[in-house]
Amino acid sequence: MTDNGPAFRGTAFARFLAGRSDELLYIRTRRHSPGQNGVRERAFGSLKYEHLYRHEIETLDDLTREAAAYRQVFNHIRPHEALGQRRPAKVHANPHPKPRSR
Repeated sequence: MTDNGPAFRGTAFARFLAGRSDELLYIRTRRHSPGQNGVRERAFGSLKYEHLYRHEIETLDDLTREAAAYRQVFNHIRPHEALGQRRPAKVHANPHPKPRSR
């Protein structure tokens, strides 16, 4: 799911999707409706405010490296309140954990 930004309306992106139609279902949000894509918008906000704005980003290589570093932190280190203080990688590996005995 994407918004209607120019990066998702170009011919290169259309070719990318066309070559993966058997594996991807592509959905566009309504125009001017960021709430429809809330999970992604929240993730981009976390990336920017928790990580990128705290580093010097001068080149595309810097951006790529820092985004990959944050993805590791986000998925494997940082606990998430919405996941019961679990990490996304753990939830993905075991989505239905047994309740803890008290």
